[in-house]
Amino acid sequence: MSIPFERIQTVNFEQNIMHQLFSVLRMKLDTAGSEKNEFEFHAIESEKAYALRDLIMSGKKNQKSKTVNSINAENKVIYESILELSPLDLLKVGLTENHIRSGGLVFLFFFWIYQNLQEVGVNVDDYSQEIPDFQPGLYSILTLIFILLIISILISLVRTVIKNYDLKFLRSAKGFKVVSGLFTKKEISALDHKIQYISWSDNILKKWIGFKDLFLNQASSNELTAKQNIHIPGCNTNHIHLVTTSLFGQIDFDNIFMHPIDKKYFSRFTLILSIIITILSGVAAIVNYQSNIIFIIGAGIYFIITRYFKFRKKAYGYNDELIYIKGGIFGDKEEVLQMFKIQALKIHQTPYQTRHQLADITLHTASGKIKIPYISLSSCHYMVDLLLYKAESDTRKWM
Repeated sequence: MSIPFERIQTVNFEQNIMHQLFSVLRMKLDTAGSEKNEFEFHAIESEKAYALRDLIMSGKKNQKSKTVNSINAENKVIYESILELSPLDLLKVGLTENHIRSGGLVFLFFFWIYQNLQEVGVNVDDYSQEIPDFQPGLYSILTLIFILLIISILISLVRTVIKNYDLKFLRSAKGFKVVSGLFTKKEISALDHKIQYISWSDNILKKWIGFKDLFLNQASSNELTAKQNIHIPGCNTNHIHLVTTSLFGQIDFDNIFMHPIDKKYFSRFTLILSIIITILSGVAAIVNYQSNIIFIIGAGIYFIITRYFKFRKKAYGYNDELIYIKGGIFGDKEEVLQMFKIQALKIHQTPYQTRHQLADITLHTASGKIKIPYISLSSCHYMVDLLLYKAESDTRKWM
């Protein structure tokens, strides 16, 4: 098997405890369009692995047979540190993670135990009869919620430490590299021209302490996209500015005019959901399930509020080079995409949108898609013409 250097999209390393004992690495090479890693060295000497990585990342095609030391000397990639997570930063990242997701893992764990007991013939429901009657009061419910919250936070902290321990985010002349991991140290590299788009986001907790999660989305196969994308937690605005300046030059995002999406994105959703809530509440009242009415109305109000936040924050803008998209619900999310890296464009209309001259536009890249909903049809057609022209006329490498 032979793979031209220019086809290689990512060169990643993994080093578990056994690898560290023998000073070897697991090396993975991925090319665009492949359904899995194109090639993989399960155990290669660390010195040779880094030399080969530097050779590939240097972009040199014609190399004669040389020793490892000579390759290292000629193609050594110099990295500068952008971010290093200290133990205190790691603690802050863990405390500001999505604890609802961690709480969901707790429920899934107990559900898994329940399912496995059922499969081996243990009827758990029979044992429930032996549990004394218990009428939970407000204090008991609050205690249970507090315990679940503590468990969720501990799970988030453990996951964060295992994944992001000793995280280093580095910059070379042509790309980025992230090194992190407690038991298995992972190293992911990406060249600038192979990064399709970048995004950064936060939540309520992260916003309080000024942290954001940065994502560098690389060209990769669908199966590997999530794994090959670079995720850097604990960034601040200065770190993000360094990354955007390295990739796009000096860009003042505040000076890009932002277009809001149409208000019907919120009003139509609210109308449909209100009708559904009314019907469900009426059915619950008829069949004497009045206690569920409060839950139905509460859930409806929650979805309406989140839709409103999403509507207020969703906006898009562009200049001669970039598309800039804002979004989020309780937190904020921003995405930046260079026009010439767009692979395809799709305009979609529902019958309702057709009647109101609205449409959704989807931007497809080699690393996924970005959707802008409920904008005017004329704006959609203008963007399609502009973006197709930029993509077809630009001669820069997009992969």
